[in-house]
Amino acid sequence: MRLADYLRDIEWGESVLIEHTSLSAYPRVFHTIGEVYGWGRLLIVDVLDSSMSIIRWLRLSKVKIPGKIRRIKVGGTSDWGEVVLEVDPHKDPGIFLNRLSRSVREYYRENPKTVSILMNPEKLIPLHGNSPRFILSLSNLGYAFLGNPVRKTFYFVNVDLAERRYVAILEEAFIRVLRIDDSGSITVLKSPHADEEGLTLEL
Repeated sequence: MRLADYLRDIEWGESVLIEHTSLSAYPRVFHTIGEVYGWGRLLIVDVLDSSMSIIRWLRLSKVKIPGKIRRIKVGGTSDWGEVVLEVDPHKDPGIFLNRLSRSVREYYRENPKTVSILMNPEKLIPLHGNSPRFILSLSNLGYAFLGNPVRKTFYFVNVDLAERRYVAILEEAFIRVLRIDDSGSITVLKSPHADEEGLTLEL
């Protein structure tokens, strides 16, 4: 099955965990999401400029994407895209996560049928001393949007960098889990349809 066809079968309200490595071709998966759902529907929650490695990779590959994709900037210095909100991740984690959660909910309410992409939230964990309490709070951010019928959400997590506890919590919570290996192969690790688990998707 092609990845594009698999994405079309994902229902509104579902959240998908995409596990990748530093060397895997995850920018191509990002691009496929934009092409399938339409770039105008996308909202990137961009942690510490994580999207920039994707943008560079695609540009070097001569793959074009729109320059004004909507973006919530969670730290970082890049002004790429259309920045709709800036959040300081260095502040008290309770205040920071509450503001982010509230802002995303408001955005969904005003923009139904949004496809959101959360880029590399695992980068926030070292900022808060690898605190188990923060890991749980960050995981709860994912729980907050599960089943919300006005959106689809994709979490990109770099398993080379992420705390294993954090990845395990997300794997438990999310209804779908995809894994991209260094060769570019995409495997369905978890699905609401048991016959899809173990399936390899083609880009």
